[in-house]
Amino acid sequence: MGLWELGSEMMIRDEPNDHRQGNEHMTQVFLRNQPNLTIPLPKKYLRVSEPTDPIHFTIISRAQGVGLDTIWDNLSLEQKAGYRNQLADVIKQLRQFTSPVAQKVDGSPLDDILIASCYTKRPPQCKKIGSTTNEWLEGISEELRVGLSMIHKTKDPELVESKLQELKANFPKGEPYVLTHADFNFTNIIVKDDKIEAILDWEMAGYYPSWVERWRSDITGFSTVREMFPPLWQDMPGEMDEATFHKEVILTVQPLIEAWEASLKHTNHPEYRSAFERPPFCECQPWIGNIHTRHLGDPIEHIWIKPDTLPGDTSGLPYLLALRKWQAEGKTGYPDSL
Repeated sequence: MGLWELGSEMMIRDEPNDHRQGNEHMTQVFLRNQPNLTIPLPKKYLRVSEPTDPIHFTIISRAQGVGLDTIWDNLSLEQKAGYRNQLADVIKQLRQFTSPVAQKVDGSPLDDILIASCYTKRPPQCKKIGSTTNEWLEGISEELRVGLSMIHKTKDPELVESKLQELKANFPKGEPYVLTHADFNFTNIIVKDDKIEAILDWEMAGYYPSWVERWRSDITGFSTVREMFPPLWQDMPGEMDEATFHKEVILTVQPLIEAWEASLKHTNHPEYRSAFERPPFCECQPWIGNIHTRHLGDPIEHIWIKPDTLPGDTSGLPYLLALRKWQAEGKTGYPDSL
């Protein structure tokens, strides 16, 4: 995906016609077709490609203002409260839209940017979020079992299974699934004269469990976010207090992320670092650069090498090491030892 300037007021975005780069377009269209919404978006948004074109081009007006991240530290308490109230109103408007299952606004599955992420927390992802919590966690259960075996340094399948079922039982419920932006970092909030002019970057948006928007804002740890969000959630109707949210959401989601990340030692993405060299952009910027194919939205092969028995620890992994050596030598297929 590329974003190019068309003068000082317009931009053009190009992206593959396959939604691998996220949910931006479908969400923009959805929101713009809803009556009586006052969510601030770029004023002009025009898709200029045919539905069957392999590459889609979209002309977007440039939001006038600056990122909230550039001015937050210099704002008065009154100004910060004003932006907080405006963002709270945006979230309330989004939450008017609900779904019986987790999904994008077009009904397709969400990329798992929450638990089962590979290398990055942005789409595209190797794993999808299931339509229900049970389907979601069941879809990654094999990896979670391996990760739990490694974390607890045990090869006992009954102990690992009990740990997994405990995590599943404690996991926060999915319903209600509400429309969620999922990336309210301050660079995506364009402001001018004490007013939010536009909310940007809707590529992760969709119908998520109601706790996701708050969880995504809480886990960043930035001091600016800590100033913005805890008071916002405290005043949001139906929200848990901070201590309850920490206990029932933060502390129950994190162990699954840790188990997933431990299991990645048994996963390989051979094309992840694939790139081609681009020539100098122009005489005034005569630098050669690399363009990674993953940034173009190309699917990355996800090789899950399930061990014959629970590993119990991280030692060895000879099959994965052999595979990576095999690929580093430019060979295709799999070595005989796998």
